[in-house]
Formats: sequence, C-alpha cells, structure tokens
Amino acid sequence: MAAVMFMSIGQTAAQFAYQTGSGLIGAGLVELFSAGVAFDILAGLFEIIRSPLLRLIVALIFAAPAAVAGYALVHGITKEAVPFDIWRQISASSAEDSLASLRGCDW
Repeated sequence: MAAVMFMSIGQTAAQFAYQTGSGLIGAGLVELFSAGVAFDILAGLFEIIRSPLLRLIVALIFAAPAAVAGYALVHGITKEAVPFDIWRQISASSAEDSLASLRGCDW
C-alpha cells in the first residue's frame, strides 16, 4: 500500500511533465523516475536513522497513505451495501486500522 503514496508523487510529476510538453512517453518516464527516487529517499532515511522516534515518523509517512486508501476503499464499497452510516464508518475505520498496521509491519 505504500505504492499509493509513490504513485501519487509520480502521477503529479507526470502531469506536470505532460503539461509542459514532454509528451506521453516522457511523462511516463518522469513518473517512474520520480516514484523511484521518492521510494529510495524514504527507504534510505529509514535505514540511516537510528532514533526510534524519527523511525516512527518515517514509518508513519509510509503507513498514512495506506490508511487513507483503505478507508476510502471500504467506505466506497459499503456506501450502497450498508444502510446505516455509523456501521459504514465503523467498517471503514477498521479497514483503515488494519491496512495501516499491516503496512507498518513490513519494516
């Protein structure tokens, strides 16, 4: 799920590159390069930093997009299936928590 964050960084860079005239192939290459660089920077920071608090902050940077994506996914799916808003919020929040905790376990 951390790919969501890197994909959004890459898509933003690709949109900028495409709007400035790089063409479709150039925008795709910019997207791949920028997403890879963003991943390398955060993975390198996690390897270098020894302070538990700073490592927690870097891990949260990885886990936060997974939590948001999990919440949005389950909330969107259950929008038509679950009639009561409170149960929809509870199920979406539990999915958010489980996806964020799974993302945090990768490290």
